[in-house]
Amino acid sequence: MKVVFDTNIVASASFWRGKPFDCLSAWARGEISVFVSPQLLSEYFDTVEELAARYPDKQRVEWIEVLTSSADLVFPSDRARGGTPDPFDEMILECAIAAGADCIVSGDKKHLLALREFRGVKIITADVFLKLL
Repeated sequence: MKVVFDTNIVASASFWRGKPFDCLSAWARGEISVFVSPQLLSEYFDTVEELAARYPDKQRVEWIEVLTSSADLVFPSDRARGGTPDPFDEMILECAIAAGADCIVSGDKKHLLALREFRGVKIITADVFLKLL
C-alpha cells in the first residue's frame, strides 16, 4: 500500500504513542510504502521542532530522520490549487498524486478528512488505516 502521512500524524507519532505511532511503525516493519516530497519533509521538520520547543522535557522518536533517509521521495508536478480550503494542505495532496498513493492518513477533520478522496486518493484516519492493514 502506498501512503502519504499528513504532518499531524508524523508530529503526533514523534512525541506520543497511539494510533499515529502505530501507523509509522507499520512502515518501519515494511508493511507499507511511505512517500514524501521535499516540501512535506520541510513541514514535518518545522512542526516537530515547534513541538520540541513547546515540550522540551518530552523525549521524541526521530521519525523525521528516518523518513528523510528511507521514505520514497517524489517531486510533485501536478498542482492541487483549490483542492482544499487550507492552501497548506495542497502539498499533501500533490505528494499523494505524484506518488500514485492509495491513501493519505490524516487527523485533519476540518479540511483533509472532509474531502474523503482527492483524484482517486482516499483520505482516511489513522484508525481506519490501521484496520485496513
